[in-house]
Amino acid sequence: MSAPLISICIPAYKKPEFVIRAIQSIQKQSYKQVEIIISDDSPNEDIKIAIQSYISELNIKYYHNQPALKSPKNWNNAISLSTGEYFMLLHQDDWLESVDCLSTYIKAFDAHPKAQFVFCKNTAIQPDGTQLTLQYLTSLLKDMGKRPNHILRANVIGPPSNTMLKRGVGVNYDEDYIWLVDVDYYVSLLNKGYEYVYLDAHLVSIGLHEDQTTVFCRNNDDVIVKENIWFAEKMGNSAFSDILIYDYYWRLLRNYKRRSIQDMVNDGVAENRILPVIKKMLSLQRKFPLQLLKFGPFSKLLMTLSYLQRP
Repeated sequence: MSAPLISICIPAYKKPEFVIRAIQSIQKQSYKQVEIIISDDSPNEDIKIAIQSYISELNIKYYHNQPALKSPKNWNNAISLSTGEYFMLLHQDDWLESVDCLSTYIKAFDAHPKAQFVFCKNTAIQPDGTQLTLQYLTSLLKDMGKRPNHILRANVIGPPSNTMLKRGVGVNYDEDYIWLVDVDYYVSLLNKGYEYVYLDAHLVSIGLHEDQTTVFCRNNDDVIVKENIWFAEKMGNSAFSDILIYDYYWRLLRNYKRRSIQDMVNDGVAENRILPVIKKMLSLQRKFPLQLLKFGPFSKLLMTLSYLQRP
């Protein structure tokens, strides 16, 4: 049998040096049956010019978006343009670390025919070259299918670049999100019952730098709060019967000092999107000084009492 085609989808925006690094990591792969889809949101042609020397050597399909689609719409666009039996969404600041990265993913799919997606160890690389392994709560890796919403607590899959999927997976990235876009995507995959394989190996490197959306969101807590409240609406009140989900939102409100519905409206959340269970948490927390709420034993006790009386 011939090797199946893999589509590497790169949503790009400026930074041609990052795109070239990603392309070079694909070029070095032992697995050669690959197409590279570049969906470029840049206002200029710097990336188009930079990749010219690679077009004759690799199967590259370049698309320049005018006007820019913006993330994550550009992610969906890149994937929609792919034709491979498998696809990866490789962010332009990430790269394939191991020369056997792609063949390792394919071997995992061959060994687990029912799997719809495969992901590897989440390894981030700082600008000075320092490696950070970001996977944690490894127990969740084994039973994510039973507790999909817990990806919200700990995104053990990591950025999309870690993941290869089979064509036909019926999930798109929710284009309303910035901060929780990958979490929402993974929860959707798991809720649909798609099976997965985890590879405990450093196959993909996640490049860290100051221009990332992650850095922007961490400096703009209104985005974090807003998207978490939107995600709570998606889950529905019933999700809060899980005390760990309840505790996650209890700490979210406390740590980001949201004391009222108006605070959330100021974050950009329509009041009708705030679940009753969230409103009840707000009402109770507002009765106590923040300093007291930050005292661990007291907060845990109050959270437990609130959980037992949830609507």
